[in-house]
Amino acid sequence: MAQLGLRQDKTSLTIESIPPGSTNQGLESALSHQNWYLTGIDLCFYAPAQEACTVSKERLDKLNLQDEDRRLAETASKHDIKPGKIIEKLLEIQAEMEKKTTRRASTKTVSKFVNTFSAFADKASSIVMVLLPQSPEYTVTLGVLFLLFKAVVTKKDREDALVKLIESISQRLPMTEFYKTIFPSNAIKASVARIYAHMTKILDEALVYFRGWRLTRLVDAFLNNASKFDDLLDDLDNEYKTMHELKDATHIVQTASIVDIVSETGRAMANLRDNFESQTSAINLSMSIINSKLHSLTAQTNLMLRFDMTKHARSLQEVLLGDAPDAAEELDTVVARGFKLSQKDHWENNGALHDIAYWSENERNLLLWIGGASGNQDSWVTETSVDIIRALEPRMVPVLFAFCDQPDEHRPTVMGLVRRLLSQLLDLRPELAYSRPDLCDTWRLKKRASTFDKLFEVFEQLAAQVPDLFIVIDRVDGCEADVSAGVISHLLPRLIDMSLRHRDVTVIMTSVYNPPDEIASLEFFPMYIDTGKRVARQL
Repeated sequence: MAQLGLRQDKTSLTIESIPPGSTNQGLESALSHQNWYLTGIDLCFYAPAQEACTVSKERLDKLNLQDEDRRLAETASKHDIKPGKIIEKLLEIQAEMEKKTTRRASTKTVSKFVNTFSAFADKASSIVMVLLPQSPEYTVTLGVLFLLFKAVVTKKDREDALVKLIESISQRLPMTEFYKTIFPSNAIKASVARIYAHMTKILDEALVYFRGWRLTRLVDAFLNNASKFDDLLDDLDNEYKTMHELKDATHIVQTASIVDIVSETGRAMANLRDNFESQTSAINLSMSIINSKLHSLTAQTNLMLRFDMTKHARSLQEVLLGDAPDAAEELDTVVARGFKLSQKDHWENNGALHDIAYWSENERNLLLWIGGASGNQDSWVTETSVDIIRALEPRMVPVLFAFCDQPDEHRPTVMGLVRRLLSQLLDLRPELAYSRPDLCDTWRLKKRASTFDKLFEVFEQLAAQVPDLFIVIDRVDGCEADVSAGVISHLLPRLIDMSLRHRDVTVIMTSVYNPPDEIASLEFFPMYIDTGKRVARQL
């Protein structure tokens, strides 16, 4: 660690620094019996940390990691990495990435980033090591650290951006010596768990942000991610201040305890405490067994409930779609086609991002119409739809989508489009079918699915229950009319009205055309960019 330039704190109090037989003997005893996790008792204090750890694992799964990155993420859990080995692993990753890149950055720049990240990793891993006795799952945070480092190292623009963030996080984390010198009261344990939870949320966001570097500008436009980091840092800062207040109070108690231990009364109290700990060990074991049984029962109950909800949702999906391909397959098919675009046609280069950012800041409650073409090439709007979906999904944002420019056998009608979106919604949130049996009874849904207005009403009412829902409909000009429902006469007005009435629902629609005149009087946000500089057409 010395070769990385990391500063070592020589003044921190540790057990080894206490002279044997001194009046600090009571403190020495207290420190040597510190126990950050008491089986069966401390689960409630560490609950926020456990929940954050579970969410972090779910977000990693959403990233669809390649085999190499998945193995890297699992390194800590499979090889029992100790704190001292974490820096070695970072240097190993750096060496591997330098072999793959032709970038020749100055040694000073790379050294600054590696030094800063290593110092941060040292602090972050310390809190992980404190929590590990409760559950080995906390090693997921080390995996996130490795992946984040790999995504950024040797990439100058990303290094500069990440350095600022991790310096801000590091300032709000306890020093490594803190866990050795503080008495872990229940309040301190709970505070450490909350600090871990806040830190993990920031790291999860940072991993998605820096791995999808090209998409980060879309994320910033749609989610205002820059302020999100500020909000998360504020949460961490507030908890860090709380922990320091608790630490100061604990040191006062420790000082009083040292004075008492010098006296006979202090020794008697110490013996009494030892006896109490011995007598309660059986209670701790019993609590651990009971907690394990309850945890197992709760997990089984949740699995059974999830299975029933999913089974019911599947039966409703059969009513809606039959044998239609699922959303993931549809997205993969569109991506596999590829996009024949020049460099100037992409959304990050053609000016679309400016219009999207303006809409997001000023007209967010309006449906966003993204229209555009690219001369004789593919329209740039479909690639934009794909990138919006890819940018939002890893951030655990619920996204429904449909691609209308399909081969004839898969081209959706207006009714078919709404059925697809409703089916995706039930797949995304199967609990909705249980919460609204009045809408999701199989027989009733079958009747409602036969008319556009009733079917859309079911979709709208269920969609309104999902916070921060995004709906992306690509190339709506490729959607075909039904006998009783048309794109211009039915679908567009209902989606525009839905976006206005439900502020938590964001509707994004793309087309190679300008919006039709028939809906010009309705409230929505239109934009159109033809990178071939042709006159804009109308649907």
